[in-house]
Amino acid sequence: MAERCDDTHICSICLEDFTKPKILPCFHTFCEHCIDNYIKAHSHLNKFNCPNCRIAIQVPCSGASGFTTNIYIHPKGETQNNFCTRHKRKEVEFYCRDCSVAGCGSCVILDHTTHSKTDLSEVDQEIRGKLNIIKRELEGKIDEVEKHCESLINQISDIKNQATKACHNVDIQVQRVCGEVTKHGDEIKCEMNKICDEERKKLQTLHEDMIQFKSSLHTSVTYINEVLNGKSTVPVVNALTNAQTLTEDSRSTSFDTPLLRYVHYPMVNVDVKTLQTLLGEFKIMESPTWITRFSLNDIVKTDTNYSGDEEIIIQGMSWSVNAEHRTGTGLCSFLNLNVAEDKTVKTVTASYSLKLLNINDVSKSKVGQFTCTFTPGKGFGFIFIEWNKLEDVTEGFINNKTFDIQATVQIISIERY
Repeated sequence: MAERCDDTHICSICLEDFTKPKILPCFHTFCEHCIDNYIKAHSHLNKFNCPNCRIAIQVPCSGASGFTTNIYIHPKGETQNNFCTRHKRKEVEFYCRDCSVAGCGSCVILDHTTHSKTDLSEVDQEIRGKLNIIKRELEGKIDEVEKHCESLINQISDIKNQATKACHNVDIQVQRVCGEVTKHGDEIKCEMNKICDEERKKLQTLHEDMIQFKSSLHTSVTYINEVLNGKSTVPVVNALTNAQTLTEDSRSTSFDTPLLRYVHYPMVNVDVKTLQTLLGEFKIMESPTWITRFSLNDIVKTDTNYSGDEEIIIQGMSWSVNAEHRTGTGLCSFLNLNVAEDKTVKTVTASYSLKLLNINDVSKSKVGQFTCTFTPGKGFGFIFIEWNKLEDVTEGFINNKTFDIQATVQIISIERY
């Protein structure tokens, strides 16, 4: 894109004084030869984008020369003379109301004989008035475009922030799943180690018995050796009786190993579908959406507003959801526009929904949809359900004494100071 130039005597393509200045339908002016070269280099399907504002322009049949000459641009230092673009030596003096064009006397004779005409000087104020009206309309449109551009930038930021938050939630869910898997794995290992200890103790007890029996046999053999090496017969007789008894006992001793249990953990393939179910699927929302979880134990006082931990940034502004146990009515929830660092925000008009999620049946969730004008630091409430029904687990809103409220916000307009 060519650099913009504020000097009305300089072409923004060649950065020199205009030569045959041609004005495009978007009101940007360029030298005829500059825009001609630009068209040759950048046109597609007989169209090109203005070098300054990028608006699509149709190429005239005669090329760059077919654009209107900007008669209001003159080389520096020259006196302004309004010469006819068709009859170069004649000054423009007349205005044709039927055609809304200015021309010289020859143009009137050739092209506008039967048309309603007037002296150019007589319509000066009239045309200036119409042009001022158009100018104000365009200026208003510029303001609208600027606001829309700001909104688009904010929405780009919102999309990025929402995606970052969603990815963070995925990480949290993965950690939860991994935590549960690790916990279950530890339980399996604990059970296997328990069985291992029980079987090991069986063998350890048997081993200790065998060691004791072996020691007893060694003692008997040592005694028999001493008796046999002696000269007296009586000890031999006594030893024989004891030895025979011990031998009979040893013959009846069992060396069988009891039935033992060995642990085994066969590896299995990971069920991807089960993992997908555990992690859940992401959803596409047309507007920023988030879920805030509340605990019944936290909402201990009636008619007291409790803030949720979740907070989301939409177009640079912080939004959150509160909950309240309201006496005589039940669960009331609030969407709040929190006080922002941007002190230029006066009010924000937004359409939003608050949904008390039913964990058993989504269709039974309680939903409220509204359009309100928020001021920073304030919110709007909605009564969902009677408190006794909320606490009733069979109703499907409570899980482990917690309930979830989903909020969706679509900003319509922002009023600033």
